[in-house]
Amino acid sequence: MNKWKFAIVMLITSFCVGLFLVFTIKPEPLNDALIFFPLDPTATFDEATSHIDFLAIEDEDEYILDWSVTSVLNQSAYLRQDVSLLFEDGYLKDTLSSWRENTDTIEMEKDVKSDDSGHYRVVTFHHAELHYPNDEIKSAQKLSFDQLYVIDSPLSPLHAFRTPQTEEEKESKRILDYILQQQQDYDWDALFEYYNLPKDRYLRIPLTDLVLYENEPIPGLTKEKTAQFLGGLWEGLYKNYVLGITKKDGSTVSPIGSTVPVILVPDTADHFFVLFRTADGEPVQLLQTINN
Repeated sequence: MNKWKFAIVMLITSFCVGLFLVFTIKPEPLNDALIFFPLDPTATFDEATSHIDFLAIEDEDEYILDWSVTSVLNQSAYLRQDVSLLFEDGYLKDTLSSWRENTDTIEMEKDVKSDDSGHYRVVTFHHAELHYPNDEIKSAQKLSFDQLYVIDSPLSPLHAFRTPQTEEEKESKRILDYILQQQQDYDWDALFEYYNLPKDRYLRIPLTDLVLYENEPIPGLTKEKTAQFLGGLWEGLYKNYVLGITKKDGSTVSPIGSTVPVILVPDTADHFFVLFRTADGEPVQLLQTINN
């Protein structure tokens, strides 16, 4: 009888504890979405920077890069998000992201190990979500970019530069740029053929070149539509690329090792495609329309 009483008491106690947890523990807000809203002309970024720097040499071939991102909005926002992508020689090496409520500032930093010569590019999307009365929600956004060449040559010590200063650095940059351009052109041509897209109808914009279109409109779009295009693009990339890539068989894989997404803008400029390959070489195509 005592055992039955003990069991009943334990059951009631567990039920009460469960109710207590349900009513007192609040779930964390979801941070698995980046949503573009109409841009707020009063919300601007006082600072938005990405940096990739040569930090230290580990041994003869390995070295450490310091990757940092800083952004400051001119006002506190309901939600601040920064998403930064680091590419090495045309492939995604790593991602860095932060999500904070009721703040104007985001700071991120990460050390990345690497080896051999390489061309590193960082592209970051800085985003803010602002809430106003009557359920009005607006956005603020900014892009930042940085790049670094690391040269590991038997003819000179391991070193890095952004802008080549010597003849040797100029030649090293030329070779790395040429190899990457040849590699990307070949792969993009193959993707055009795979998806049966006419090459002469689309402007190709690698994701790493998007910062060029922040202050000037994409051909066929107004400046306002270009901003809308960029916000919608990063909303889709965050969901379908950064958080994981859905393959044809329905499985989800990490974006690490995938190629730089190339954005295809047609001459009609009413939609765009995004093409890339997963780390194991599977082609991926994303489509987004541009509202008139």
